[in-house]
Amino acid sequence: MPGRARRRTAACPTLDGIVLDTSDDMCGELIFTVFAAIAKFQRQQIVKGTREGLDAARARGRVGGRPRALTSEQIADARILLGAGQTGTAVAAKLRVSRWTLSRALDTASR
Repeated sequence: MPGRARRRTAACPTLDGIVLDTSDDMCGELIFTVFAAIAKFQRQQIVKGTREGLDAARARGRVGGRPRALTSEQIADARILLGAGQTGTAVAAKLRVSRWTLSRALDTASR
C-alpha cells in the first residue's frame, strides 16, 4: 500500500474523522509503516493467545476437531464384513457412513 500511495496523493481517513495526509513521501511512508507494525503486533498477540488457549484446552484433556465417524469396534466389524465378501457400499450403508468415510477410516486404522 505505501508504494501505491506514493504514486498519487492519498488521504487516510480515521474512525475519529481525522484525515492523515499521506501525500508527503516521508510522512506517508512513516504513517503506513507504523500502521503495518501495529497490525503485525496485533496479529502476533492473537496467534499467541490462540496457541495458549489451545494448549490450556489440551492440558484439560480437550481435543479439538470433528468427532470420529466410526469407532474402533465399528472399523473392526467392517473389516470382518469386508472379509466375508460384502461390498464396501453395503458395509458403509450398514454403518450409516459414506463409502469414502469407510475407506478413510480403514486406511487410517491400518497405519
